Amino acid sequence: MPARLLDSGSLTHRLKDRQVSQAVFNGTQHLTMQFSDGTVLIIEACSDGLTTRVASASTSEAQDSFQRPTKRQLEYLIFISKYINRFGRAPAEADVERHFLVSAPSVNQMMQMLERRGFISRQAGVPRSIRICIDLITQSALGTGR
Repeated sequence: MPARLLDSGSLTHRLKDRQVSQAVFNGTQHLTMQFSDGTVLIIEACSDGLTTRVASASTSEAQDSFQRPTKRQLEYLIFISKYINRFGRAPAEADVERHFLVSAPSVNQMMQMLERRGFISRQAGVPRSIRICIDLITQSALGTGR
């Protein structure tokens, strides 16, 4: 699907409630924002102002910047998903620590990384608020884990 030019209203509507997983500045003229669902927002400065384009994950530019979890990140994501399905709530970091037999700082660092890359979302100050933001079945099938 080719990128389309959008006005600010339709741009806002299209990107509402999406989480940014990566933003890349290419010089001073180009910003690319990757969203956790694969959508890419491209903002470019030109002589007559800014232009914006939204591209789907199927475009080559989106595929180049698409991120998949590492094998270890996928293990954490699968554990979180299974925990939520079994207990009806997200695990505490202490639960993750016990499961993987790692230190509390290691779990905290992994949670921050997963959130920064857009694989999970959390509410600040709210315990057990982890939500998975990617399709784990697709990620597992792509050969990144197991």
